[in-house]
Amino acid sequence: MNVAEPISMRLTDFFQDSLIRTKGHVRATTLKERAKTMRDFTECVGDIDVQDVRYEHGERFIQYCLRQNLSAGTITKKVKQLKRIFQLAEDRGQLDRHPLRRLKLPKAPRRKIRVFTDQECHGLCRVARQYEEKGSPIRWELLIRMALGTGMRRGELLNTTWRDIDFARMTVDVAPKKDREDTWEWHIKDTERRTLPLTAELVRLLVEHQMAQSEGCPYIFVPMARYKRIQEYRRAG
Repeated sequence: MNVAEPISMRLTDFFQDSLIRTKGHVRATTLKERAKTMRDFTECVGDIDVQDVRYEHGERFIQYCLRQNLSAGTITKKVKQLKRIFQLAEDRGQLDRHPLRRLKLPKAPRRKIRVFTDQECHGLCRVARQYEEKGSPIRWELLIRMALGTGMRRGELLNTTWRDIDFARMTVDVAPKKDREDTWEWHIKDTERRTLPLTAELVRLLVEHQMAQSEGCPYIFVPMARYKRIQEYRRAG
């Protein structure tokens, strides 16, 4: 009748089984974060049988995180990860019920958005030019202007390639990257792929940078020396 009996398994074995089942369905960074949360939970409640996990263990884990001086936002993220793990176990028939289903998340105040003034933006660009004048291989001013003009995240900027720039339409495509010979695998946070407009000034700076950059590096903001070093490490495994 396709009915699976609940399993008796220590938390360490249960969490390891969960990681194996989930591998390939979520990002490697997400698995790494989950593994850390699993270790913290086991350290807090002990390596008990998964069938013995109760609501009180969730409350104890929150107190454990608070003693570690973790922020409410970080604790909320860890609790959500745990709840997802136990929800999957219930869906797979490994548990009769989700023990942490009703566990309340700690309230995290919304962080105020910091908006730079025009004077602060000009100051950032001025200092960036000073770094470049001292021989820095990174185009700091262009990087900062791209961040201010598009709102792209740091990881999105560092993984932007020349193929993502449409000079004719004056746009930049925030797109994931495949593991290829010239690029390495990278995924957008929250899979938020989008196309963003560029100002005429940004397009002009990008054209100047492309003309000055050595051939062979597909990334806009990764210096050639750093790109070669990364490629050496990739070829070495």
